[in-house]
Amino acid sequence: MLAASVGQWAHEVYGVDSDPHLQSRKVLADKDLETAFGESFAFVLPGQSAGAMAAVSINAPGARKYAATRLRQDVASLKNAPELFLRLMSEHAARALWKRASLTFSKDAAQAAPLQLVEFNATGDALENETGYLCLTYTLGGDGGEDSWLIEGGGDAPEVQLLVKMQDVKSAVRTLQTKAEKTVTSDSGGHDVLRKRVRDTAVVLDAVLDTLPMTIGACSRLEVGQVIALPGAKMDRLHLSAGTVSGSLPISQGELGAWKGFRALKLRTPVPEDVIREIAEI
Repeated sequence: MLAASVGQWAHEVYGVDSDPHLQSRKVLADKDLETAFGESFAFVLPGQSAGAMAAVSINAPGARKYAATRLRQDVASLKNAPELFLRLMSEHAARALWKRASLTFSKDAAQAAPLQLVEFNATGDALENETGYLCLTYTLGGDGGEDSWLIEGGGDAPEVQLLVKMQDVKSAVRTLQTKAEKTVTSDSGGHDVLRKRVRDTAVVLDAVLDTLPMTIGACSRLEVGQVIALPGAKMDRLHLSAGTVSGSLPISQGELGAWKGFRALKLRTPVPEDVIREIAEI
C-alpha cells in the first residue's frame, strides 16, 4: 500500500511514473531516531502528530531531482547546489509525500495535510511514541529499469523514508487481516487465496553472521577502518531472519558459501509453518 503511495507521489513531484523498491524495513524505538535518517533531509510536524505518520525524509539526489524538475533545469547543473537550498526545496516535496502516505491509513488525512513541516534535527520532543516506529526506505529508479531516468548522469538513486507509528501499522494489519478472513470464508478456494497472498508478500531477509553487545558510547566512537572482532562468527552457522512489524523474526539457519560467482547462503533447516504464518501478517 505504501509503495503505491510513494509511486503516486513520485509521479506528482517528478512528473514520470516510477516503481518504488522497498530497500529496507526496520522497527525503531525512540533511542534509534537520532541516526535513523542519516544525511537525508528529514521533516516532522511542529507539534505532536495526531495521524499515523511521524516523519518523512528525502535524500540529496531526490532533492536535486525535485529542484531540477521545478526549475526546469538539468540535474547536473545542481550537482554543487548548497545544502540549504536543497533542504528548502525539498520541504514542499516532503509535504506532498506526507499527505500521500497519510492517505494510506486514513482517507480523512487529505483534510489534515500538513501546512508546515519542520526539520527533524531542529525539534526537541516532536517524536515521543511508546510503541515505537516502523521505518520504511524506498529507492526510486535504482534498478536500471524504466524509471532509471531518476538517476541520469550516474550517482545515487533518489530515496525516501517513511516513519510510521507502530500502533497505526498494527491497526492497519488487523484491518487487512479481518478483510482477508472474510474473503477466505466466503471463497470456496480460500486456501489457495491465502497461499497466493503468502507467496506475494515481500519481506526483507537478514543473514546474520554474529551479533555482539556494545554501549552507546562505544558506538559513537566507531571509526572508518576500525576492526571489530566477531568471536562467535562461524562460516557454517549463519542465522536467517525476516523483518516483521513486531521486529526481527528468526526463520532458519544456514552456511555461507558461493554460487555462480556470488556469495550465497545454503539453508540447513526448513522454514517452520508458524513462521510463514507470522510473515504473512506483515
